[in-house]
Amino acid sequence: MQLKFIKCDWGMEHLGEMPERLKAYAAAGYDGVECANIGMAPDAFGEATEALGLDYVAMMFCDDEDAFAKQLAFVKKTRPILINCHPGRDYFDLDRSVRFFNDVAEQAAAVDAPVVFETHRTRCLYSPWQTERILNALPWLRITADFSHFTNVAENDLRQPPYSNMMDIAIERTDHIHARVGSSESPQVADPRVGVGLKWAGLFEQWWDRVIEARMAEGKPYLTINAEVGPPPYQPVDPSNDSPLADIWDVCLWTNDRFRERWSGKCEMSSR
Repeated sequence: MQLKFIKCDWGMEHLGEMPERLKAYAAAGYDGVECANIGMAPDAFGEATEALGLDYVAMMFCDDEDAFAKQLAFVKKTRPILINCHPGRDYFDLDRSVRFFNDVAEQAAAVDAPVVFETHRTRCLYSPWQTERILNALPWLRITADFSHFTNVAENDLRQPPYSNMMDIAIERTDHIHARVGSSESPQVADPRVGVGLKWAGLFEQWWDRVIEARMAEGKPYLTINAEVGPPPYQPVDPSNDSPLADIWDVCLWTNDRFRERWSGKCEMSSR
């Protein structure tokens, strides 16, 4: 199985307009890019990513079924290999959440690229317990694992039952990883390379590695991994001057290198 390292476009505006950013991602050794706003015409974007050898993971933010239909119609034109959707709202009860996924299932199945649904605060899959309930109700549903939201919402490291059981089913259904490290008090640690952030990174890496093992066992040809580290105000800053406590570009590369070290000789992957 191949591990495809996808660059999050979030917070990278300082690198220039989208064509310049795409070139920077390709030069850094990324296999693709993930974003919602491509900043250019779909055909031109598709040509640019193809010319650079970059895959595209599209993002959609869908409060309801109408938003899903409208955004999917546009996203299909951008040549994605995967579509990642923020689904519904956290205030949906279980029945309304299940109805959302069932209502969009036929549209999702008609697209060439797989559609996966992200675990994220404010969305249907905002917590490990609600995600477990929805996944049990919908055996076909596949997800993007952003487990930083789970630890933050639960205020827990999720290593003991019943939380660990909830993590088991989430890992079983994961087809795309957002490899950001959070904690029990934050969806993004100040720096996962040192101190308490590194301790949390070790826990998250255990979950991510289980995802890779599970997809390898299923015979999937590849798994996409996006070290989605956000800029301020999402990112912790020095309160005296509001400067970031880490360089998010460097943190993303460090995260990818950790995957390469753990999976060298077991998975195919690009080098940089």
